[in-house]
Amino acid sequence: MKTNSGIKRCILRCDLNLPSSVKDLSRILAVKNTVSEILSFGLDVVLISHYKRPKPTDAFRPEFSLSSIVSNVADVLECDIQFVSSPIWETNPEHLTSRIAILENLRFYEGETANDSDFAQTLARFGEVYINDAFSVSHRKHASVCAITQYLPAFAGLSLQNELYWLSKLTHNIERPYTAIIGGSKVSTKIDVLKHISKVADHLIITGAMANTFLAARGFNLQNSLIEEASLSTANEITSAASAEIILPVDFLASMDIQTSGIECNLGSVPSGYSCFDIGRRSVDIIQQRLTTSRTLLWNGAIGAFEFANFSTATNSLTPYIANLSKTKELVTIIGGGETIASIGHYKDDMTFVSTAGGAFLEFTAGYKLPGITSLTV
Repeated sequence: MKTNSGIKRCILRCDLNLPSSVKDLSRILAVKNTVSEILSFGLDVVLISHYKRPKPTDAFRPEFSLSSIVSNVADVLECDIQFVSSPIWETNPEHLTSRIAILENLRFYEGETANDSDFAQTLARFGEVYINDAFSVSHRKHASVCAITQYLPAFAGLSLQNELYWLSKLTHNIERPYTAIIGGSKVSTKIDVLKHISKVADHLIITGAMANTFLAARGFNLQNSLIEEASLSTANEITSAASAEIILPVDFLASMDIQTSGIECNLGSVPSGYSCFDIGRRSVDIIQQRLTTSRTLLWNGAIGAFEFANFSTATNSLTPYIANLSKTKELVTIIGGGETIASIGHYKDDMTFVSTAGGAFLEFTAGYKLPGITSLTV
């Protein structure tokens, strides 16, 4: 039945690209309020999403089908779900009989990643209004994110609005002191965010294997530690142009291999043949000192090789410390990136805000305008 406005169905771009193990349902939970709101207006909902990264030859293969997570969506949304397995150009929108339907994996169609207007028009047949509630893909210029907005009124969902509200605290009227912890393995994957934050934050704490590259650029010998040789000059450029205090590890847990328990060593005295897999106690103390006086924290990237119990010491020390500061409202803690979220475990609920995004999170915090946001009507 149509509403007075003539609108009867809404297309909702969400991110149902869940892990294969389907243990983390946070991306479904993220859109639950938006779906409930749409249904309360008497509108039906067509959920559209990608799933994994199928090649053109993988189209409609079962292991890449969204059918595998339909039951999870139904459980979280507490509604019956109609799954549409047929290609979208063979599907009559009038044949959708459920309040909530899910179309097949968008990446089965080449027009999706090509931001193709014809494909977007085909998608647009399934509703009279479009809502983007997938911040995690809003940095991608894809048909279901950008081109579709040329054919339907386009708005932001509640989850996307919430993402923008919290992430804007890292870009506008920042409550200072502002500290950022940026970790991970490669400088090259986070050059833009490092350059931006090094000029905006008060303290930039660089951890993980990424810190090795910055230290090697300063002339320190970290023996067999992972170092990104091609990024040594970039690391020096970031450091020399920084307004923020750049904080790097001063000690480590190092070992001959990641399976073996580490020994504590200071910067400049890493044993021959050893690799650094975690930061040491003095480095943790320095980070805690900066956090104690901070009012805003951005955290993206692992501190050490936390997946291995023998190198999770720093993560296990800093995570509850940060969680406590967040719970007592002394620190606004904004976290993004799958690796970071995995490292904080059950402390996730104690943090101020945990983003559903990885790449979009980094691009937004690096100051980029995201095409999936700028293309919306409002």
